[in-house]
Amino acid sequence: MNVSPWWILTAKRCLNSGLSRKNERPQLSSIYNRAPSRANFGQRITGGAIAIVLLAALPAHSQAPLSTPTAPSSPSPKPALTPNRPQALRVAIRLIKPDMFQENGQMVGFSVDMGRQILAQIQRQAVLKTYPDVPEILNAIRLGQADLGVMAIAITSQREKEFDFSHPILAEGLQIMVRAPSEQFRPVEQEIAERLLDPNLLRLFGIISLLMLIPAHILWYFERQNKDGLIENSSYIPGIFQALWWTILALIGQDVTMPRGSLGKLVGLFWFFIGIVFVAYFTAAITAELTVQELQGNIRQLRDLQNRPVAIITDSTILGYLQKQYISEVTEFPEPEQAYQALLDGKVDAFIAPAPLLLYYASQENKGKVRIVGTPFREQFYAIVMPKNSPYRKPINQAILTLKENGTYQAIYQKWFGVNLQE
Repeated sequence: MNVSPWWILTAKRCLNSGLSRKNERPQLSSIYNRAPSRANFGQRITGGAIAIVLLAALPAHSQAPLSTPTAPSSPSPKPALTPNRPQALRVAIRLIKPDMFQENGQMVGFSVDMGRQILAQIQRQAVLKTYPDVPEILNAIRLGQADLGVMAIAITSQREKEFDFSHPILAEGLQIMVRAPSEQFRPVEQEIAERLLDPNLLRLFGIISLLMLIPAHILWYFERQNKDGLIENSSYIPGIFQALWWTILALIGQDVTMPRGSLGKLVGLFWFFIGIVFVAYFTAAITAELTVQELQGNIRQLRDLQNRPVAIITDSTILGYLQKQYISEVTEFPEPEQAYQALLDGKVDAFIAPAPLLLYYASQENKGKVRIVGTPFREQFYAIVMPKNSPYRKPINQAILTLKENGTYQAIYQKWFGVNLQE
C-alpha cells in the first residue's frame, strides 16, 4: 500500500473542505446576515489557494513506497562478462648477432623473426627484457622473473634437469672460420715444425718408444753371451743402451749388423718389418699434409689449430671441449663481433663458434674476407628455454612444428644464414 507525504494529504483536505463548503446551500438567515461570514470566507479562500499551489508545484510526484514491503520483482539480466586479455609473456633475450640485435632502431634477427611467428601462432604478446649473457637469462627463468628465454640456448643434460626446452629451433655443430686463403699461409718450415709437435704424432712416438724396450731387452739377454754378438758388455748397463741403439737404427732403416743367435735374428727381422711400416707411414703423412695444405690452405680441421691462437665466444662448454682436443691457445671474447674482428686483424688464426653464427658473418659481414672450413663437429641443439612444467611448452612446440611444415622456418633460416636448410 502506498502512503502519500503529510503535506500532500494536508493540501487535499484543505481543498476538499473549501469545495464542500462552497457547494452547501446557505440558510435564509445568512443572506441577510453577511457580516459574520466574511472571516470564514477569507480562511477558505486562503486554504484553497495554498492547496492548489502545492498540488501544481508537484504534479508528477512519484509516490514511492517507504517501509512497506512490496512483491519482489524479477532481477534484471546482468551484462555478459568479456574474458580478460591474456597477460603478455615476459621474454628474456640477449643482444647478439644474428640472433637478436638492433638495426635502424628496430629489433631484428633470426630469433626475432621466429619469436614473432611463434607468438602469432599462440596468439600472445610479449614484453622483452635484455640480459648480458646466457647464465643471466637462465637465472631469470629460475627466479620466475621471465616466462621464456627466446635466444637460441644450447640444450645440455645439466640444463635439462632444471629447465624445460622447446623443440630445437637450430641443430648445428661448431665450425671453424678462417681468413681468406691468400691471408692464411705461413712458412713451410713453421708448418713442418708444428706437424712434428702434433700431439697425435708425439703419442705415436711414445708408443713406439715403449715398444722398443721389448726387442732391446730380448737382444740384450740372448746376445750378451756371444763374444761376436751385438752386445759388447754383458752387464745390464751399458749393455741395454747398446741394444736400444740397435733397435732405433733398425727402426729407421739404417744398415745394422744382424744378431748372432737364432732368437735374436727372429726378433731382428720382426723389428725391421716394424721399421719399414713406421717410416712409410711417417713419410706419407708428412707428404700428404704438405700437399693438401698447398692446395687448400693450412687450416682445414680442428687438429690443425693445435699450437695456434683461436678465438671463441665466452662459453665454458666450448672451452672445455677445445682443451680436450689439445687446443690451448684460446682467447675468449664476450661478443662475437670482437672475436670476428680479432680474426680479421690477424690476432688469431681461427674463430670457432656455432655454424649458424659463422654462416651469418661469412654471407653478410665482409663477404669474401673469410671462409668456413671443415665439417661441423660437436653437434649441438638450440631451443627456447622455459621453467620446469611450463604451460607454454606444448603450444610453442606445436607452433614450431607448424612453421617448419609450412615453409616459414626455412625462409627465415635462409634469410639470416644465406644457405638452404638441409632436411
